[in-house]
Amino acid sequence: MKQYFYTFLISLIGFNSMSQSVDKASDLNGITLGVDQTVFEGDIYLITGNEPAYLEAPSLQYSLKKKISVGIRDASYNGDNFKQFGDFNASNITMQFFEGKLYKVQWTFRNKEALDATYNYLVNTYADKFGSSKEEFFDDFKQVEWQGRSHYAQVFMDNEADVTLVFEDVKTSKKVMKALSKAN
Repeated sequence: MKQYFYTFLISLIGFNSMSQSVDKASDLNGITLGVDQTVFEGDIYLITGNEPAYLEAPSLQYSLKKKISVGIRDASYNGDNFKQFGDFNASNITMQFFEGKLYKVQWTFRNKEALDATYNYLVNTYADKFGSSKEEFFDDFKQVEWQGRSHYAQVFMDNEADVTLVFEDVKTSKKVMKALSKAN
């Protein structure tokens, strides 16, 4: 009986360590969470809320200005690094900083002819790296998530538009949510 219990316990520990392996990732495609925004200086555009899209949508502008007031900055990465994933090239990279430190990065792929191929490549690549995860299907999108204690990763495909890869610092995201709730 003890042998079965120990076998079960070792299997459980092994499963948990596989499902938590996203926490062991120090970077994703060369971008490290927690680095100072000055690392990307010259290659990022910090969104101010005064851009035409925000001027035409006052509620979005208000929301962005509120984020800025508590130390959250959204940025577009304009450099040439970090966009290539195998045969697939990200159309854009957006970053979020809290108190000057990168806590979330999002790559978007907009090649409509290669949506399925891009999605499958990313899911397979990160399943190999982070362990398997349950794929969820909905009417117009599908996704795979890897949730750890420190990091979170997601591959998401909108069936009509794009594929998105997200890498996020879980603890900092919780701090961001607290900061935003206090700003009300």
